[in-house]
Amino acid sequence: MNKHLLRYISVLLPILVLSQSATWDIIQSDILLPNCVVCHDHGTYFTEQSGLNLAPDVAYEGLINQVPTNTAAADDGLTLVGNEGIPSLYSSFLWEKINAQDQEHFYSDHPEYGSLMPLGMDFLTNGQLEYIRQWIISGAPDAGVVADSAILEDTTVYTLPEFGPLDPPENGIQLHLGPFAIPPQFEREIWSFTELDTTGILYINNIEILMAQGSHHYIAYTYNQIPPIGLPPAGVYRDIRDENGEYNPETFSHMAYQHFVTGSQYQVYNYHLPEGVALRLDSQYGIDQNSHYINYTNDTTYGEAYANLHMVPLSELEHVAEILQLGETDLELPPQQVTTVNKTVWIDNEFGEPITIIQLMSHAHLHNESFSVYRRNQNDPSVRELIYLALDWEHPPIHQYDPPLEFSMDEGIEMEAVYNNDTDEMIGFGFLSTDEMMFLFGIYHTSETVGMDGSDRDLPYEFSVSAPYPNPFNPSTKIEYSLPEGNSVNITVYDLMGNKIRTLIDEYQAEGTWSVKWDSKNRSGISVAAGIYFFNIRTGQSYDTKKAVLLK
Repeated sequence: MNKHLLRYISVLLPILVLSQSATWDIIQSDILLPNCVVCHDHGTYFTEQSGLNLAPDVAYEGLINQVPTNTAAADDGLTLVGNEGIPSLYSSFLWEKINAQDQEHFYSDHPEYGSLMPLGMDFLTNGQLEYIRQWIISGAPDAGVVADSAILEDTTVYTLPEFGPLDPPENGIQLHLGPFAIPPQFEREIWSFTELDTTGILYINNIEILMAQGSHHYIAYTYNQIPPIGLPPAGVYRDIRDENGEYNPETFSHMAYQHFVTGSQYQVYNYHLPEGVALRLDSQYGIDQNSHYINYTNDTTYGEAYANLHMVPLSELEHVAEILQLGETDLELPPQQVTTVNKTVWIDNEFGEPITIIQLMSHAHLHNESFSVYRRNQNDPSVRELIYLALDWEHPPIHQYDPPLEFSMDEGIEMEAVYNNDTDEMIGFGFLSTDEMMFLFGIYHTSETVGMDGSDRDLPYEFSVSAPYPNPFNPSTKIEYSLPEGNSVNITVYDLMGNKIRTLIDEYQAEGTWSVKWDSKNRSGISVAAGIYFFNIRTGQSYDTKKAVLLK
């Protein structure tokens, strides 16, 4: 038996003997201990990072009327658990974090609150949630019976709502994949390339994903350059395997050039990057959507996914985020054995400069029992701090770090994955759920900053133009552009027929990042009609065009 469980059972037994039915004691022994203490224990990273210690000897005092370390929750006036009865239900951060039934509100209204708990495990049962709810509205006492333990007999778990399309973003891009058929007793993984109907550099700070049931994952990739074999054909399903289960080499030919943008194994995903941080996407390389569905029924099922990429203007950013992608493909898992695989990556070798991590998530398959990530130090081998833990391969936690994780040059990231191969065959790396993988994805940024002046911030490396924002617009929109060196700049607006409407900029400008606003007026100062307009941007040898729609 786990040594932590033995220690806490010894703490709890005297309490339970004295009061078998005390509501708080049952919450401790039947709900928190098996579901939450594995992460929120003495000395764990999650306790230090969140300030929430649910070990039985300190949990009650650490919960009642304590201010959350999450700055957004603290600013909203929440406590971890209040003891003022019904009003405390709506001001208790713990309730916000565990109430899976209200997850749409949680992710829509409070994206900065992090993820629902327990991380990487099933939601609490409806009975457990109701039992805790009644305890909170009864004043959250540490003694006495305030809820009927028969409530816990309800072991049903909240299920996600019926699948349907996402509302398109006000300023951004919506991606749609499917519907596509998955034959009986088959795993189907496909790619489909989408050309974007905008140009220039896009900055993404909010990502929504919604998948139909049965999905193993949805991932959006892009390309940093046009591959020698060219970009994939748009709108064509490229299966990783044919109907006989044989791999399609044509599909693999593009995978070597793909770069991860975002993804999820959760059916519903809504992630906001921290304020002032966004992912950079060069629209000319499009998005290659990837979806993996598993159908072990005797009927044909259907896969489908939506993704919204919400954009912000460059002027609102301090850091441009990068994708972290680490892993191990040299996997050999002997039959009928438990195998532990470790891999450590050092910051100085992998990144060449200190990094700040704001999100991590693991990716493995059927035989993975746990996926742990540790902070290591080259100068002190005894340092091994747990910073991430996944115990469910199908739904690994997408952990958001607030405050973020700062890594110096002498530190590293160790991945440890435990696999249980209960088959009679050797298992290696592969793309089926019965094969295995070991990947760690994340989002990070360096100390490099961006901004409107080039004096105390790093200059752009290349000429780039962002999409108009907002778009559609009324009455004004803004274009931002970056100059790697000083040059003459001309920005002129044309209508759909090619008629010149107005020149916005025609002058020499220094290197740096600039912006210009159009108020939907022509050169005479008269407002133009609703319609489609084009911004032509010329600088030296560079040229770009942006489209914007004026609504009235």
